Amino acid sequence: MTSSFFCLIFRSTRDTIILNDLHKINITIPMDIKLNCLVLYKSNPARVTRTTGSEKLEIELHDGGSKSVRHKDIQLIHEGPITKLDLKKNLSPKEDILEICSLIEPSSVNLSELSELLYGKATPQTNWSAWELLNDNLYFKGTIDKIEAKSEHEINEIIAKRNAKAAAEEEKENLISRIKNFKIVPDDTKFMREIEQFALGKTPSCHLMDQLEIEQTQEKAHELLLRTGYWNNFVNPYPERFGISLKSSLGSDISKYHLADEERKDLTQFEAFAIDDEGCNDPDDALSFDGKFLYVHIADAASLVTPGSELDASAMNMAASLYLPERTLPMLPAGVNELFALGFSEISPALTFKLTLDSDNNSKLAEVFPSYVKVKRMTYVEAEELLDSGNFKSIYELTRQFYNKRMTEGAIELIFPESKIKVDGNKIEIKNIPQLKSRGLVEEAMLMTGQAVADFAIKNNIIIPFSTQSVDDDIIVSNNLAGMFNCRKKMRAALIQTSPERHSGLGLAHYTKATSPLRRYLDLLLHQQLRAFISNQPLMSEDEVSKKITFIQSFAREYRALESNSNRHWTIVYMDSRKWKGEAVLVNKYDNKGTFIIPELAYEFKLPIDREMELNSKIMISLNGINLPYLNCYFQVTI
Repeated sequence: MTSSFFCLIFRSTRDTIILNDLHKINITIPMDIKLNCLVLYKSNPARVTRTTGSEKLEIELHDGGSKSVRHKDIQLIHEGPITKLDLKKNLSPKEDILEICSLIEPSSVNLSELSELLYGKATPQTNWSAWELLNDNLYFKGTIDKIEAKSEHEINEIIAKRNAKAAAEEEKENLISRIKNFKIVPDDTKFMREIEQFALGKTPSCHLMDQLEIEQTQEKAHELLLRTGYWNNFVNPYPERFGISLKSSLGSDISKYHLADEERKDLTQFEAFAIDDEGCNDPDDALSFDGKFLYVHIADAASLVTPGSELDASAMNMAASLYLPERTLPMLPAGVNELFALGFSEISPALTFKLTLDSDNNSKLAEVFPSYVKVKRMTYVEAEELLDSGNFKSIYELTRQFYNKRMTEGAIELIFPESKIKVDGNKIEIKNIPQLKSRGLVEEAMLMTGQAVADFAIKNNIIIPFSTQSVDDDIIVSNNLAGMFNCRKKMRAALIQTSPERHSGLGLAHYTKATSPLRRYLDLLLHQQLRAFISNQPLMSEDEVSKKITFIQSFAREYRALESNSNRHWTIVYMDSRKWKGEAVLVNKYDNKGTFIIPELAYEFKLPIDREMELNSKIMISLNGINLPYLNCYFQVTI
């Protein structure tokens, strides 16, 4: 006998032929599939229209089409004959189905037997209706050949679940209708939160918006939340989109933090002035003058926040203090800020930079040391009134010498309108920041410190973050707003790196940011390196500093975007609430499109213009509408 020999065994009770070869392979071919019988194909009725000796059958489908199928693809519902598939749905049983279930339990029946129990006969129509009840899975379970009845308890559980599902689907349909008509009710809050979470960037998609047939973008979600009244204009989504919680706190318990026990020079005999904007809560620089040297005192946070410490890791992860209209999120815990912010206590610890100008008016670092200083805090406006007297006059003259030197070295000075936005609840305040000499004095003193510290680091091989910037030779510096706007467009961004190179934008051979260790991590890192050097402690390597620079820079663009978007959001809400009107200046144009700046608000926007309109032209405009989710305003020219 060979492996190709087959033995045929007929079993009439099953109406099948079993083909069994020597390798135990079983193939079942139904023998009761006849012409015009009713069969099941992919959960739908079908009629056999042709039978042959081949492995395939021809069937008519419920939709009128035809198909060639294998025997195993179909199941017999009724032998027929039927001439067309005109089967009715939802045929009513002659008896109560629960009673029929009780008759069947605990035994089982086949499809035809179930049909006779339900409808009193087994026809193609009744068998199909019986199969539909089986397939519904409410009263019966099993297969066509073995059907069992479910218990009353099982049936009631299924009915309860289906009713609950139907109620939920009806409620979802009603919800969608209310949302589409912008008429939500308080009970819709739990559903609207799904859209809110998507608008805030908490979830990657929103199923409800898909059901509403709305494009899944954060702007579209924001727009829907506004139109339904779930949000109002005073919801700023940008902090949470960037993973920032305005409710977060780094703690304010000053007793947790203690000043290191070390020798500090007592400079309390000198007047020291911390000059900042009104409302500043993190003053980290102050100035003194002894008739010869300019002392720049910087908050000595690095004396506590040492490399590798828990505070250092926290500050690095924050990267910088975040200044938003709603609140400031400090880089360091509030307790650290209270301990080191200059002028918060009668006597403040500082790291002091003793500066002078050489014969070429370059800033030089004579000495750097820990100190105690007695700081008087004041605003720029208050300092402005003192510039012609005492030490203020001397400091101002010194910083002007340095400023003039930078200008002769090609420094590019860009003066744009600035404003400060403050939001308290539903109150928005926007103050234009005036251009004051006192502000220039402080800026130049900080730049003097940056140049002197950069040269000191180079001389002593201290690895620090240098700030560099290259400027093309063809950049033309102008003193009007349009000229400065186009100059800024052409300038390259400053770079932060461990190798010293020229900062052409500032007109300095070398420069580093050294005056804000409470607010900027890279300034803190620099102070850590300087402190390690002056105390003869190990310094961080170039690789360590470079990795930290790379990490911090990854946050820089996101933080700038967050601050910019938040400021723009609140400026738009401010204008909308006041039906704003005022003056705008044309700073750039391309064909018939112009870019304008509103000096009063430091707000930039685009508007169609006459091609002949000249740069720096001023126009009067009024707000004509807003699109807050897209941060757009629409204006009309009034004059």
